[in-house]
Formats: sequence, structure tokens, C-alpha cells
Amino acid sequence: MFKKCLIFGLILSSCFAGVIKPENAKKYRDILIVSGNRSSYYKLKDESLVYKVKGPQRIKIYSRVVLNTKKKKSTPYGFEIQLNGNQPLQVNHDQKISKGVKSPQHPNHYFSKSTIDYVSVPSGVNEVILRPKKRGQPVLVRILEDRQAPKGKKRRVDALSEEDPIKLISKGKRLSYYALRKDHPLFVTLKGPVNLEITSRLGFDQQMGREEDYRIQVLDNGKVVGTYYFSTDRSEVTTVDGQNDIVPGGWRSCDVKLGKGMHEVKVRLLDEDRQVFIKLNEILGD
Repeated sequence: MFKKCLIFGLILSSCFAGVIKPENAKKYRDILIVSGNRSSYYKLKDESLVYKVKGPQRIKIYSRVVLNTKKKKSTPYGFEIQLNGNQPLQVNHDQKISKGVKSPQHPNHYFSKSTIDYVSVPSGVNEVILRPKKRGQPVLVRILEDRQAPKGKKRRVDALSEEDPIKLISKGKRLSYYALRKDHPLFVTLKGPVNLEITSRLGFDQQMGREEDYRIQVLDNGKVVGTYYFSTDRSEVTTVDGQNDIVPGGWRSCDVKLGKGMHEVKVRLLDEDRQVFIKLNEILGD
């Protein structure tokens, strides 16, 4: 009997592995039926949600706006993400109503399609706070761990850019990167299935502090597949060829899994007056 209970407990815990709950989770919990499956979401309306997250790792924040009517074709919504008391990150989305999402607790409510935001957290125990917008629509959120990165050999992917790649010099090596600005996105065409790795470095100018945040958004065939929030500091071993007034930040990466078929991928920077250096690689299977 003990062995059966132990096995059952392990199976049960594995089913919930990767889900990160806020403090006082029961108070904010709401159950959604998504494509026939039950999922726990947490309501972000009048109070903030506080999470304790052990790093280093990357977390995925799923969010949906709650509506009383389905007349609107799409609805804008947003919230704030604050990591360890740093400057809050502003999250803004605009999503269509989903036909396949229901709530047993609120059968007369409607819900948007989900959006995913990715946040990288450093080593140790971190505090992640999600804050609602004043006078905004209620938002349901669900946070999952995103520890598994694809493994395999890497093959460089060339992007479509109006400018030639620039060189970053690190420990004697000259590495090719593309310059990414808000008004200067990058485009790449790939045939799936494929894993695309996006390595980025923020360009620090003299007015920036020691540590800064930036946001990259990735679209696949015109659809947003993820918004990635990074925090980085100045590199002590890397320089930009021909730009002595710019210091690259430490590298940060994300991966995008693309299914079968052709993919027109767009990578864009969401921050004004900033420059990020981008390198793209296709991750080949083992």
C-alpha cells in the first residue's frame, strides 16, 4: 500500500511540475477549461500577485483578459512585471476572443486567447510581482517554469537586414551580429520543424547604468509567439568594432520552436532609443 501511495504521489507531483503559484494562491485561483483541459489561473485585478521563484531559469507568463461580452473583435490589456524590486516592466497586449476557453466558476465570462511573456530570473530566490493596471480589465495569469532548452549543434542563420552585420570582439574572436533597433527589425525565412536560437546583447552607451533591461518580441507568420524580457550588465571582455562609445552587455538568449511548414520570422526590439546586437542560430538535433 505504501509503495502504491508513493508511486501515486510521484505521478501526481509530476503532473504539476513546472507550475509556479503565487502567495495566497487559493484566494486568487480560477479554473479555466482550455480545449477540454483544466488549468489553474490566478486573477490579477485589484491586488498584486507575488511569486517566489528559484533561479537561474526562465519563466513563462501566460495571460488572458476577462470580458463580460464577446462583441469586441479584440481587446487591449496589460500589467506590470517587477523582478527583485527593479524598475517595473510594462506589458501591453491586444488579443482576440477565444472560443475554446470556459470557466466553471464564471460561465457568463469570455476570455481572450493567451499571450506568453518570458522573463529570465537570476540565481537564488527571486521575488516576481505582477501588478494590475488601474481601471484595467481583469487579467488571468499562469506562470510555468521554462528550464528545458533544446540541445544540439548550431548552424548560423542569416537574417534579412538593410545593414551589414557588425563585428563584436570577444577574447580575440571577431563575432558577427546584426544591429536591432525599434524601427529596424530583423526578418528570417525558415522551413520547419526547427528550433531558432536568438542570442542578444544590449548596447550600453555612456548614459546607461550598470544594469539595464530590454524587451524583444518574436512573430511567426505575423503572430506574436513570445515577448522576452532581459536584464543584463556591461561586459568586461567584449567590444564593438568601430564603436568605442558602445559597450555590449552580457549575452542573453531565447529559443523559438517552429512547427512544420514555412515560417516568416520577425524579431523586433520594443524599446525606444536602444540598440541590441543579435545573432541567430538553428539548433540541429542530437
